[in-house]
Amino acid sequence: MAIFLHDVGKISNGFQKGLKDGTIWGYRHEILSATLVDKIDISDFLYRQGIALAILTHHKNIATLREKYRTVPEHIPGHDLYIAELQEFVDGKDIIGEFLQLQKEFSKKYLGYEINKISAPQFIDEFCDAYRKYLIPYKNGIVDDETTKLHGVYGIFLKGLLTACDHLASASETTILYAIRDIKRWFNFKEYRSIQNDASVAVGNTLMVAPTGIGKTEAALFWSERNQNSVFGKRVFYVLPYRASINAMYKRMQDIFKTEKEKFGIIHGKTNYYLFKNFDLICDGRNVTKEQIRNISDLSKKIFRPYKILTPFQLIKPFFGIKGFEQRFAEMSNSLIVFDEIHAYDPHTTALILESMKILHDIFNARILIMSATTPHFLKEMIAASLPIKNNILVEKGILKSIVRHNIRLLNGDINSNVDKIENCIDLNKKVLVVCNTVAHAQSIFHTLSDGQNNVGLIHGRFALRDREAIERNINSLDVLVGTQAIEVSLDLDFDVLFTEPAPMDALIQRFGRVNRRGEKGIAPIYIFERGSEVDKFIYDSKLVEKSLEALKSVADLNENQIQDLVDFVYSEGYTEKDMRIFNRARNAFLAVYENIYPFDDSEYGGELYKLIDSIEVVPEFYENEYINAIESKDYFEAMSYVVSISYQQLKRLEKYDLAIPCKDTYLIRQSPCSEYSKAEGLQIRMDKAKDYSFNII
Repeated sequence: MAIFLHDVGKISNGFQKGLKDGTIWGYRHEILSATLVDKIDISDFLYRQGIALAILTHHKNIATLREKYRTVPEHIPGHDLYIAELQEFVDGKDIIGEFLQLQKEFSKKYLGYEINKISAPQFIDEFCDAYRKYLIPYKNGIVDDETTKLHGVYGIFLKGLLTACDHLASASETTILYAIRDIKRWFNFKEYRSIQNDASVAVGNTLMVAPTGIGKTEAALFWSERNQNSVFGKRVFYVLPYRASINAMYKRMQDIFKTEKEKFGIIHGKTNYYLFKNFDLICDGRNVTKEQIRNISDLSKKIFRPYKILTPFQLIKPFFGIKGFEQRFAEMSNSLIVFDEIHAYDPHTTALILESMKILHDIFNARILIMSATTPHFLKEMIAASLPIKNNILVEKGILKSIVRHNIRLLNGDINSNVDKIENCIDLNKKVLVVCNTVAHAQSIFHTLSDGQNNVGLIHGRFALRDREAIERNINSLDVLVGTQAIEVSLDLDFDVLFTEPAPMDALIQRFGRVNRRGEKGIAPIYIFERGSEVDKFIYDSKLVEKSLEALKSVADLNENQIQDLVDFVYSEGYTEKDMRIFNRARNAFLAVYENIYPFDDSEYGGELYKLIDSIEVVPEFYENEYINAIESKDYFEAMSYVVSISYQQLKRLEKYDLAIPCKDTYLIRQSPCSEYSKAEGLQIRMDKAKDYSFNII
């Protein structure tokens, strides 16, 4: 009923006139569409109210309707406008009647049986004021704590699915895509690994712990097929922690499932830009317009593609009541969700993920697969407390013991006192990876090593997108790569030797994985400096770093079976006291927000969600002209290639010295000794130089 009636208000003369001559109508067709609800032959007030609410809010939320379009009683300013618009609508009652006659035909065609429940109104008093009759009582129910099932899952589905249908119709999509059957036929494996066989028969929530390179992704796909329904209509969400890993996974799926690649979507903060830069991947080399790229991206946000690869931030959004949250929840109902690299999150994000898992499982009947190469025992217990785990999939110990790729060597001192050892390896023609804990330190070491060396690269999180892409394209041709934690993130690296600053065990293991990645180089040396820099304490907990170094003192040749014990030793006490406070605070705040979101009305808590991302995009003065030209030409994809991400705290410090100034909806970072940008080193922020520097504003 909601679908059938939701746009009938467009019959109004005012709306039709706007279509013909482009004038702005100034009223809402939803208000008029809902006036027909009382002509539906349904006696239950609750169901008529649900239909009315779905129609009234399918474009604007309750707050907007109340502010700009509410109907009011007689003798109150605004009533005359409603009556005038209603009269125009009533004037088309003959056309309305003709339209309502279609309900029998449409219901027979699309539902398989006839519905004849809506009678055509003849007089103005047969049209109800649905805003006052149905919407106001719903809103009052929230205020007075007198909620009905419309305030819960029923209302979420009604609003979410109407919106989903409306959006797909607007996009001219008339087909439904289903998940892939017989996934194994896409892989030419002579035999399957044990975890892949186990995943193929695992029904329900599953925890899988397995090292990188042993086939977890394929196992996840096999699990998703085993847990499908009979029509393969369950949606599959593959959650990864970083944009780079999402892009890499999406490309991999496009390469594997060539004739069914339309079934895979990608969602993160730079989706449009990524798709535009890689349009040949998804369009088989055909020329596409930027508008077509936007449409491809938008379809991934709708209930259309059966497989979506996304960040946890995108998955968590609906719990904060952001616009369209009902549609997102409707899609996640009965879905299959894969959380990969579950160990990679800080305590705040982990709390949100675990609470989201619990609600999606308990309320929305989702089934979940959790995967990791290194999951501390305490985290497994926290997962089990949130989610009933039916299957634990592990790699056999014998196989793990046979995987030996790295030899661990601790070095006295810090990286600066051991530069000669790095240079010796370079002289021996080894492909050398150097990992620092901070951007500033990585830039300093890069500067040292690149002096006289032509084939040294640097990677970290403060490059403009275009420069980061250029580095990644050439990364495997480098003899030496200096980086930060950015190298831990799904870059397909395979170096001969690693030099790294000290870090917690799980971070170190991720770094190890970028050396001798496939185990084809014998046993590769891993050098870990026993001292980091003074600022490392702001990044990693000192106690965890010390315990990691202590654990590694007794390790020489590291096999994969030892890794779980090493991680459990370091995290034997679980989160630190500080991290546990962060975890509990995030969990409590999350639940407080979730308990106060209701369908048909976007939440006021959306701003809380964005506090999770301590990041803002800025433009270095180095690219000022190019960025402004792109914006003024409305070439927004090009403009995006010049942005750099920094933290809000860094932005505020730069603003203090007039080094960050507003520019075209973002901030321009001035070129100075404190904030210098280059294509080779990215954005350097050295606030220690600020006291010796003054910027003269003209």
